[in-house]
Amino acid sequence: MKSKIKKVDTIAIIPARGDSKSIPHKNIALFGGKPLIYYTIKAALDAKLLDAVIVSTDDPAIARVARKCGADVPFLRPKKYSGDAALDITFLQHAVNWLEKNRDWKPDIVLNLRPTGPLRTAEDIDEVISLMKKTKCDSVRTVSKWQLHTPFKMWYFNEGDQRIKPLLPTKQYKIVGTDVPRQQLPVVYWQNGLIDATRAKFIKKGRIYGADIRGLVIEATRVQDIDDLDDLVRVEKIMKQLKNPKK
Repeated sequence: MKSKIKKVDTIAIIPARGDSKSIPHKNIALFGGKPLIYYTIKAALDAKLLDAVIVSTDDPAIARVARKCGADVPFLRPKKYSGDAALDITFLQHAVNWLEKNRDWKPDIVLNLRPTGPLRTAEDIDEVISLMKKTKCDSVRTVSKWQLHTPFKMWYFNEGDQRIKPLLPTKQYKIVGTDVPRQQLPVVYWQNGLIDATRAKFIKKGRIYGADIRGLVIEATRVQDIDDLDDLVRVEKIMKQLKNPKK
């Protein structure tokens, strides 16, 4: 298994806490006939450029399922890093420090792969790692084109006196305000959370990113986050359509 490799340069950390409000044990809820976390673990294990796949969980049941799916679960995450208010940097830093102390692993690149994005692929993971190695950048995020509402037509709103001011004024704002044709506005991208990658040296310092951040564009169809039971049904249909586009 990948976790037994002595030289570990690039690792994936899959966060899977047990306390889910919307769906009990959401990360191991059945999705397409398998536990939800299975799809993220499989994509990571199939990636050619990853040396290790670690699941960080505070829940013994999730740990058992993750091991059956082939992931390495070397510890149970402390509860203080597992609540609703816990930031990503807390479990990433805990994992990196634990692995260095207990396994003498000193990875260079760390990927955060959330199990609620089951449509990511091994190729997506390898592209992120390749981009980091090619550019020698500090961090990479997957992004998608924003197609619903442009932020250049959004406003801050003061509920006290109902004054508004533009979120992102364009160069035409002083003349025409926000009444700029969409075709003339800059194309913007949103952080889709499918894959976040950064150098371990920043995580150890308590920073989630370095200054040089690059983006890998992922088509929006595959960026489906599962939050509630309706999402499980909806995204499962999308997964089937992606696998069988003619049906």
